[in-house]
Amino acid sequence: MAWQQQAMMKGGGKGGPAMGKGYGQPQGGKPSFQPKGQVVQPRPAGVMMGGGGGASSSSITVSGCQNLTVSNIIKGTYSANGANHGKTVYKKDGQAGGVTVLIYYWDERDGPSFSGWWFGPKVGGDQVWAYNGNKAAPAPPPNGWKVPWDGQIDNTLSLTTAGAAGKGAAPAPGGIRPPGMVQPGAVRPPPGMIQKQAEQAKQREEEQQKRQAELKAKREQEENRRKEQAAALAVRKAIQKVRTANPDNYDELRAQLEEAQASNLEAMGSQAEKVSQEATTALEQAQKRIDEVNEKRVQEEQNKLEAEKKKKELEEKVDAFVTEAKNEATAMLEKVKLAEEGAQKLEEGSSNGSTPDAMVAEAESAETLINETMESAKSARLSIIEKQKELADAESFRKVKREILELTSKLAGGVRSLDRFSSVIKTTREKAAKKSAALAKLEEKKAEFKKYDLDKDGKLSRKEVVAYCKAIIQFELGVETLDTIMKSLEPITAEKFRPMHQKVCIAKSEVLEERKRQEEEAKRKVIEEQKQAIKAILEEASKLQASAEESAVEAETKARPLIKDSDKPAGEIQEAATEAENLMKKSEEALDESAAKLKQAKEECEANEDLKGFDQEAGRGVIQKETRIRSRLSKVAAGVKMAREKATRKAFAEIDQKRTAAATAIRTKMTEDSKTGEQFFDGINGGSALSKEKFAEFLKGLPGLELKEDDADKLFENIAGDADVSKERFLELVRVYYKCVKATVMSEDISIKSKTMRRLELGEVLEALEGPSKEEASGVDRVRCQSTQDDTIGWVTLAGNQGTAFLEPGGNFYQCVKETLLTDGLSVQDSKTIRRITKGEVIEVLEFQKKDASDLKRIKGKAKLDGACGWITLQSNQGTAFLEPC
Repeated sequence: MAWQQQAMMKGGGKGGPAMGKGYGQPQGGKPSFQPKGQVVQPRPAGVMMGGGGGASSSSITVSGCQNLTVSNIIKGTYSANGANHGKTVYKKDGQAGGVTVLIYYWDERDGPSFSGWWFGPKVGGDQVWAYNGNKAAPAPPPNGWKVPWDGQIDNTLSLTTAGAAGKGAAPAPGGIRPPGMVQPGAVRPPPGMIQKQAEQAKQREEEQQKRQAELKAKREQEENRRKEQAAALAVRKAIQKVRTANPDNYDELRAQLEEAQASNLEAMGSQAEKVSQEATTALEQAQKRIDEVNEKRVQEEQNKLEAEKKKKELEEKVDAFVTEAKNEATAMLEKVKLAEEGAQKLEEGSSNGSTPDAMVAEAESAETLINETMESAKSARLSIIEKQKELADAESFRKVKREILELTSKLAGGVRSLDRFSSVIKTTREKAAKKSAALAKLEEKKAEFKKYDLDKDGKLSRKEVVAYCKAIIQFELGVETLDTIMKSLEPITAEKFRPMHQKVCIAKSEVLEERKRQEEEAKRKVIEEQKQAIKAILEEASKLQASAEESAVEAETKARPLIKDSDKPAGEIQEAATEAENLMKKSEEALDESAAKLKQAKEECEANEDLKGFDQEAGRGVIQKETRIRSRLSKVAAGVKMAREKATRKAFAEIDQKRTAAATAIRTKMTEDSKTGEQFFDGINGGSALSKEKFAEFLKGLPGLELKEDDADKLFENIAGDADVSKERFLELVRVYYKCVKATVMSEDISIKSKTMRRLELGEVLEALEGPSKEEASGVDRVRCQSTQDDTIGWVTLAGNQGTAFLEPGGNFYQCVKETLLTDGLSVQDSKTIRRITKGEVIEVLEFQKKDASDLKRIKGKAKLDGACGWITLQSNQGTAFLEPC
């Protein structure tokens, strides 16, 4: 509010420190908050309405004020309205924007600077607008007002009484009206009010003196407490130092504490005993801690001596260990060297003509020595490693650690060196074994030589050589080969017996190799002939594939326009599709023959080990080509299938269009003749079924129906199939359905005033039985219909006089909204699927909804896409819709 924004605040405001009972404490007389554009000043808080009366006037008029905002609030006429602190309170007549404005007096209970006359919305309230410090004035002073309350005096602000303004009389000095003066017409205070106010003032004065005495005693008590706390604090500081004392400064800090206690004992007053207890406790704790520190120092010194002793013992152990390790390692390395030398001798002796038995004995001796030395060296090394673990923490051991490491490394190297000589022992054993075998073989050959040296002359003759070859080598030497051997070795003594054996074996291998080569050459020729035969089969397959490919290309050429061109009649599409299928069949026959050839080649190759896989290698291109051609044929077949489906749909659409045109022409004729379907059929052929010729003749006689040469025959087949056009078929052809587009009624007769059969609801489907016919009285067209919902028959108006349509043609077509099945019977469980009905397909109703055994609502319909007829579910038991009216 405007007055709130412009108000000035005085005193400490809410939350200021209390002073006395029920009074606010001013804070230096400065404004606590003064936002831009506003005048906000501190105020004396804690207003207490005082009793007593002061001088009063009948009314005061306020005018002037340089501050326009404050001027708009305070200017006006004020009337006496009670009293405060012994002087009259004035209230502005009316309200400044809904704000109460008062002029009141405040005494010195909150201090001299807040005593005086005030403008504000509430006596002693938070907000003020102006202030006058004339405390002696019994009524609001006429001038000398400060705006804001702690600002400069605004000389333009003036207060006058109504009487003074009217008569021109000047106000009494120091106020609007002197004390005791009563303006004519003013109301005097009630009797006894002044005495009562005086008694209240005296009581407040006594309370004030009592509070001051209590405050003085409290301050003295606080001062004594402060001195006690200061003395106690001085002693406690000394106590704190003692708590942190160490053995070096404990005595000094203890003396300081005792001195502080002595000098502050009296000053501590009531706290002396408590502080003394704290000092005693601190000294005891410090003494205990000092004793513990001294004990710890003694223990540390003892531990240090023990550690030095232990260190010396470890150093002695390390020295003994190093000496022992060196001696053990040196002795072991000497043994390793001896074992190596023995193994070296063994290696050298194995090639110096030693006997096999001697070689084996030496190898076994060397092996035993090496194994024993290796195990001793390993044990010595492990022993040194284990012992050094016990001394690893000794400082002296770190100095000799590298030396010990070198000893263990040398022992490990010796073990590895001896391990390498194991191969020398193994080689020696093998040499001994081979040498022993060679000697045995030599003896065997010598025995053989003696066996075939029949004349015992120490050499083999030609005859003896031939006999040896037949018996041992199982080879009959040729004369030339025998001459060559005899010429190069004769005489064949025991020393030449082995070279002779080798030459005979070489001769045998050469003969066998030549024989094998001849056999392989012959076999190669046979295989080559067989491969040529396989190639010939594959060539025949290739020629068949070329023929198949040619037919496939022609089929593609025929089929391509069928897929792209949609303007051709259905018959032309079917003819072209047949030609493409014939070409495809021709291609497939050639491919089948080619496949038979490929199969023949494969079987022949698999039957012959030497030809396995040859058919795949030689016929790879033929096999791949067959795959490509069959792929092309598959694409052509798919295209032809699509074309035939399109032709079927197109043929059905064409004949359906002709059927619609014929039905329209027949219904037009029926309307002209004012006949029902049954009456009209009875008039065509005496009620008998129509043959193809009679039906064609009937169609040609219908006005406005244009048919091509074979259209009548196609229509006949579409309507009747293989039989004649019966009355039932004819009525199905001319049947018309209407759907209710606005709720109306069905009447018993053509007259709209006839008896109402029932109401028709929006969306109901009706079958037309007669009409449309004009109702004479109203001039509207009406049609006789039968409800597909409950078979009710009656007359219904097509449209009102004002053009409002009630019925429109249609209602017998549904559109598929979710893929479902077309079946050959009403029962879902017992019928067979004809085909799927895809989303978006349109179905013409042949029989309206019926329920099957599972309570599903189904219709019998004909697909407009291809004429397929069957039963379709409208909605599942769970509420999923498959068909919706369109």
